[in-house]
Amino acid sequence: MTLTRTFEFSMPMEGIVFGIGTALTTGARTARLGASKVMLMTDRLVRGAGLIDPIERSLRDAHISVEVWDDVVTEPTFPAVAAAVEFCRGGGFDTIVAVGGGSTLDSAKATACLVGNGGTFMDWVDGSRIATQKPGPRLILLATTSGTGADMTRGAGAIDPTTGVKHWLRSRYRSHLTICDPELTRSAPPHVTAATGTDALTQAIESYTNRNHNPLADALNLEAVRLVGRYLRRAVANGDDMEARAAMMYAASVLVGLGFGNAGLHIVHPVSQIVGDRYRIPHGLSLGLLLPYLLEFGLNGCIDKLCDIARALEVPIDGLSPRDGAQRAIDAVRQLLADVGTFRPLREFGATEAELNRLAEDFARRPPEVTGAALAPRPVRTAAELSAVFRRALGTYAAAEVSPALATRGSG
Repeated sequence: MTLTRTFEFSMPMEGIVFGIGTALTTGARTARLGASKVMLMTDRLVRGAGLIDPIERSLRDAHISVEVWDDVVTEPTFPAVAAAVEFCRGGGFDTIVAVGGGSTLDSAKATACLVGNGGTFMDWVDGSRIATQKPGPRLILLATTSGTGADMTRGAGAIDPTTGVKHWLRSRYRSHLTICDPELTRSAPPHVTAATGTDALTQAIESYTNRNHNPLADALNLEAVRLVGRYLRRAVANGDDMEARAAMMYAASVLVGLGFGNAGLHIVHPVSQIVGDRYRIPHGLSLGLLLPYLLEFGLNGCIDKLCDIARALEVPIDGLSPRDGAQRAIDAVRQLLADVGTFRPLREFGATEAELNRLAEDFARRPPEVTGAALAPRPVRTAAELSAVFRRALGTYAAAEVSPALATRGSG
């Protein structure tokens, strides 16, 4: 590590609140920020599970006017974001309190930006316009899953339904306040816990192994890898294990959210996105299907960092060559994902070699700013390179590559 190069680091403006039961303090904390009229944003599943009820009560007990918007959709689209913007603008809300997974939190960030600045989602994809942005409604974010880190980041993703491509709005502002309450994740079913935990692990590894220089983000990401390696299996096995739930939320929101939110990712997310979109595979699961193969693809560009990941995962590598140590890290990642059911063959989801080759060709034609090429330890330069990765991910596994847990596990 060198400290002679410049790096930047930012975080929520009013800070982070972490702890079991802290969601119940949302009303008092929101009132202290000066809020008087709140748009409480969520999706219908979260609302149906009763997770927003105590938060809504706390806001009303703080004498704040509240209206609930529960039309958030999984994997937000431009029209879905536009509908939320219209509701927020029409209601004259000064604050958005968002409670949900990454889709809800991204929708809230995009809504605040567009209410404050006008225009369309695509008008704010261009990072060069960030400096001209004005603040919109205050943002208070509460995650109900431990995975996306969207409660700490500035960006917001949404899909253009005409092309199927996911674009990222670049916001100047993070949330005013992020409240991390592990209790909100207790009711998440095992397959959701596994998928969101896989997202957290992927973001931590992808951010740590990229070519960006950010030693503070590196420290956060590496600690996140250690915690996910120790606690994800437990959280999937028993959702009432609140030690594991709290550790996963700390890893996913506080550590990874700030880590990759400041240092960026590289090719794993963009590649997994095109596969997930084509075969309707949930985001976290699509990452698990491809992460080990894409790490092997880029291994020679990040050998030392992969050795650090091996140590974080408590894999003994003393006496091994650096390259062998790096491969041990990838093997440990593969085993962890297999144990929670997110490392499986693409063939299970209807993928074919011919269709994957077409996806590889489409990916190779995309501009570098959407493929992660600039930060990748080894960028995808040709369709043939990515097709070779897809062929490995398509097939069945050798017995040594997967634990017996996968054979008895459901859709994960």
